[in-house]
Amino acid sequence: MHKTSNYLFVLLALSVAVSAAAQVPGEVTGLQIDGSGTLTWDVTVDADDYNVYRGSLAGLAAGQPLRCHGDEIVGTSFLSAENPAPGQAFGYLVTGEGAGGEGTPGNSQGSERYMGGLCDPVMSHHMQLRLGYGLDEWTESRMAALGLDAYLAEQLDPASIDESTNTTLNDLLAVLEPPDSHVEYFQSRIVRSVFARRQFEEQVTAFFDNHFNTDFFEVFGYFLGIYPPCNDQGQPPWCDPDYPNEAIRVGAMQQFNDSFAYRDMAFNGNFRDMVEQMSLGPAMMIYLDTIVSTGGNPNENFPRELLELYMMGVDNGYTQTDVEELSRVFTGWRVCQKALANLDDPLAPCQAFYWIETGDWTANFDPTLHDCTAKTLFSGTPHETLIPDTCDGLGQPTAAGVDDVYLALDAIFDHPSTAEFISTKLLQRFVSENPTQPMIDAVVAVWNDGGNPAGIGDVRAVLTEIMAQGLLNPDLAGSKIKTPWEHVSSALRATRGNTDGISVLLDYMTRMGHLPGFNDVPTGFAEDGAAWIGTNNMLERQNYGRILGFYDPVSLPEFNSDVMGLLSDNGISTAPGNAEAIVNFFIDRFFAGSVTEAERQLAVDFLNTDPDGVPSDYDEARIREVVGLLLGYPHFMEQ
Repeated sequence: MHKTSNYLFVLLALSVAVSAAAQVPGEVTGLQIDGSGTLTWDVTVDADDYNVYRGSLAGLAAGQPLRCHGDEIVGTSFLSAENPAPGQAFGYLVTGEGAGGEGTPGNSQGSERYMGGLCDPVMSHHMQLRLGYGLDEWTESRMAALGLDAYLAEQLDPASIDESTNTTLNDLLAVLEPPDSHVEYFQSRIVRSVFARRQFEEQVTAFFDNHFNTDFFEVFGYFLGIYPPCNDQGQPPWCDPDYPNEAIRVGAMQQFNDSFAYRDMAFNGNFRDMVEQMSLGPAMMIYLDTIVSTGGNPNENFPRELLELYMMGVDNGYTQTDVEELSRVFTGWRVCQKALANLDDPLAPCQAFYWIETGDWTANFDPTLHDCTAKTLFSGTPHETLIPDTCDGLGQPTAAGVDDVYLALDAIFDHPSTAEFISTKLLQRFVSENPTQPMIDAVVAVWNDGGNPAGIGDVRAVLTEIMAQGLLNPDLAGSKIKTPWEHVSSALRATRGNTDGISVLLDYMTRMGHLPGFNDVPTGFAEDGAAWIGTNNMLERQNYGRILGFYDPVSLPEFNSDVMGLLSDNGISTAPGNAEAIVNFFIDRFFAGSVTEAERQLAVDFLNTDPDGVPSDYDEARIREVVGLLLGYPHFMEQ
């Protein structure tokens, strides 16, 4: 133990092992620690680098394994500066790693020390979960071929990843996109999470979809009035003979269009682009009432959330006066259908015959409904911004008022609170729920670098720096909790599962309370793990794992796991007497080996007994049941 002399330091070492092809590094000797928390050790023959493992004394006494604490350390020293809790101590183990592999953990009292996950597989597993939705065979092989650093670089450049040969993904998306309903939109999101090779692209898209949350029922409800049912007063094409399906389709398309735009802008644009897409997208304009905001009667719903939730953070540099001024900025904006060539022109004419004309729904600015007087944002601060009067000589609104929104968005984007708030939220999502101030400062510095390809607020540059701030920190592995969406997707990927994106899944996602696009509060779904840890939620996750393990590709092609195929293709015999190897395979696959000896043995004993607990040879059904058991372990909730 370091820092104070009255703490116990537990010294662990390695035994020597030999490989026929190459020498495994021998025992690490001379392990010491100084008062500053710096570990040192002797140079070890055949070691190219070293791994450091750590565990608390209380954890070790309770059977918790040592965890990876320092990965691939070049040299013979490592700073472990964190103090243990008062009255506690840390135990350390250092292993050598070389061409022959990693040295064994050695022996204590004649028995080999138990290691709950070696650094290399733990870090690969960690990266797969933070950059995407966990392990599948394409990701596994790609990461092995490239190495962690190159795999990360590739995921940060999704256009470089070839999806053209991804038959499963493409065949499903050909049916689901563009969606005819929000159910199909939901399906396409799940399908992308499970089958896409561009995993980080999907995670980032999901983040911004949730950050800029809209509610399908609000959007759909608006279009019910635009596409009414047919009755005595209306005949096709001026009504919907298949009511309410046209309103459902158009409503779903608005959320789909935003999601599609965020997917592109996150890697080819900046945050300012995203905010404009969201602010003037029909889904948000309908959801937070911009479409009813009028000069003389401005609506504050969207302006308040724009400042509080989407750009600056709660009470972070703006006042109620700013909300009021911003509400006047957004007066006069409506949605209508326009010709495809005019979708980006808010002053272009709407299509009067939208039922029979080719076009799409978009933002429209009506100057006659706009408050054309001057507005001031952040008055009396260094960030004060004047949005000028756009009235004519008679005090009447003009088309020049269309620029008020762009000027206001520029001013909020330039405010330092925006860079800090979004940088912090991205760090919390992808690295740590408690980022340090130096981490935040480093990301903000990249945000403010106008030399980035997309300028200030370049999202890809920001994401790249965020990954550099802790993705490869072993202490953060398993420190976050998966959302239900991540949980169900990662279980499918880990079991070589198949899904149509709705069968079984829609029911479980509903019960777990995580249906993107159906959240009626502007805050979106919680990103912090504590919000998803509860008795009911954990029970539903366990039930989901059990049912996924149960269904095979023949019994339910729309939702299943290929448990037996995975074992066969990886050379794991399913003949009686091989329970330990079967369990070890799935523990390595699901958790990178990071379980206790007791948890491992529990699964082995389960496999070797029948449902009544009587010792018995296992069959395929029992193997599937043990997979369901493992998917219900608390470790599977971690990322």
